[in-house]
Amino acid sequence: MKLRMLSFLVLLSLSGLAVNAQDSAGEKTHATTASSSTASPSTTTPARPKPKPQASPDPKWEFAVTPYAFLARLDGEVGVLGETAQVNASFRDIFRNLNFALMGSFEARKGNWVFLGDALYMSLAGQKVTPSPLFSDIDVKVKETIIDPEVGYRVLNTERRSIDLMGGARVWHVKTHLTFQPRIRPLVDVEGSKTWVDPVVGACGIVNVSPRVFLDAKFDVGGFGINSDFTGQVLGAAGFQLKPRIALLGGYRYLRVDYVKDNFIFKTALNGPTIGARFNF
Repeated sequence: MKLRMLSFLVLLSLSGLAVNAQDSAGEKTHATTASSSTASPSTTTPARPKPKPQASPDPKWEFAVTPYAFLARLDGEVGVLGETAQVNASFRDIFRNLNFALMGSFEARKGNWVFLGDALYMSLAGQKVTPSPLFSDIDVKVKETIIDPEVGYRVLNTERRSIDLMGGARVWHVKTHLTFQPRIRPLVDVEGSKTWVDPVVGACGIVNVSPRVFLDAKFDVGGFGINSDFTGQVLGAAGFQLKPRIALLGGYRYLRVDYVKDNFIFKTALNGPTIGARFNF
């Protein structure tokens, strides 16, 4: 009897110890889970902000200088103070009677914008035999300065070709001296000069035929009766890239003006081949 009672008490004590051990283990597990769930947000790596896109740098200025020779003939009508003369001078005539000439162009480009400047100065003198019974012949002297400042915007730009729309002015300064040698009428010697500005609009473009060969073209029209009744030009050239910054060019140019105002007439056309070299920097 006493043995049974002792065994029962021992079993009851062991059962209590087991229950307490299970409760303690459950509390530790719950605490560990709660602690880990609480700590997990603090250990999460925050998301990095996306870098802002950097603006592309501004395009650099590009420059080009092109000295050239315009081997032109001069045709048309010139007049001063009511006296007029027809001029039909080939390049050989002009070259033989040429006193001085200076020609060249300048280009500055940044992005799609471009500034073009072209300048031409010629001073020539010659003698023309006239069939008029009134005079034996006519001595003609002409000094002509033409300056073309223009601004353009590139509307097409691909690997093979590009096109710029242009607008600007053509500034003229012409001095004419006519001497009519006497036959029936006495000697007549007249001289006059005029300076005027014509608005012009046009386009220019380049086509790359190969890595070294390209075609260059330009045309414009202007005047519109503001000063000249009309002025216009067409220029076509082929180029060869001799070095990365040097190109040779050769082509043909036609430049016309019809100006009649205040007893001064200058209705002429310059046309002929052009040769030159373009230097980029």
